[in-house]
Amino acid sequence: MIGQVYKAHSNAYYVKSEGKLHKCGARGVLKIKGESISVGDYVKVEKGVIYEVAKRKNRFIRPNVSNVDVIVAVVSPEPKPDLLLVDKLLISAIKEGADFIIAVNKSDVDEGLVSEIKKEYENLPVRIIEVCAKSMKGVTELKEMLKGNLAVLAGQSAVGKTSLINAMFNLNQKVGDLSEKIQRGKHTTTRSEIFEVGEYKIVDSPGFAVIEAFVSADEISEYYPDYFEVSSKCKFRGCKHVNEPDCQVKRLVLDGKLSKTRYERYLQIYDEISKRREIYEKN
Repeated sequence: MIGQVYKAHSNAYYVKSEGKLHKCGARGVLKIKGESISVGDYVKVEKGVIYEVAKRKNRFIRPNVSNVDVIVAVVSPEPKPDLLLVDKLLISAIKEGADFIIAVNKSDVDEGLVSEIKKEYENLPVRIIEVCAKSMKGVTELKEMLKGNLAVLAGQSAVGKTSLINAMFNLNQKVGDLSEKIQRGKHTTTRSEIFEVGEYKIVDSPGFAVIEAFVSADEISEYYPDYFEVSSKCKFRGCKHVNEPDCQVKRLVLDGKLSKTRYERYLQIYDEISKRREIYEKN
């Protein structure tokens, strides 16, 4: 049997195959080889035991999910948009080869937010869509973008991710009632799983917050296409655009040709990753 892992809990894996969900174990040799199984993995199963994991399109470390096609970063006027989070999501999407959409929810409340998002991201590999779960603006268009894909909706609490899911699939359910409507296990905040409605698959990740890939400080600039394009004009090859002299990225920021606020967030992310590595090496 060949299927896709929809949920993992302890040593139990729930594999969807031919429309049915099967509870499976995993062959010990997979654990010995360190081949942990992720939600989203395509696997081969024999007599209720997973014995092989197919080659992945991608894999994220938080949450532990594989073969993601598209990440949707949901922002709204309230709470105040966390563009640092959006940048982190975009880095992960670019690194792992997933499409990236920014859905500006409640766009009717503050049209200025749409302009701000476009100013920061319109020249990047990003699709920006205005949506409103209440008025249904852009909901059909967003739904069409997700058709046939494994998607993750991520973003701050209270930006309307669940409301968008309700609107797209006509669920009209409270957050805690989604599981009953789509006939899956009870909602949990500690693990990920896939819920499916027709031709749509959505990863329900803990808190619907972050999807993160492993990125080192040394490589982070590679996932900033706007920086990578001009880096050949930096004085030093492999310039990190932080402390190096004659850096083209810093020059363009000073000239107002690259976003100053995006660059400040870049420095913050670079610093976070560098400190994380220092802590790891000390331990």
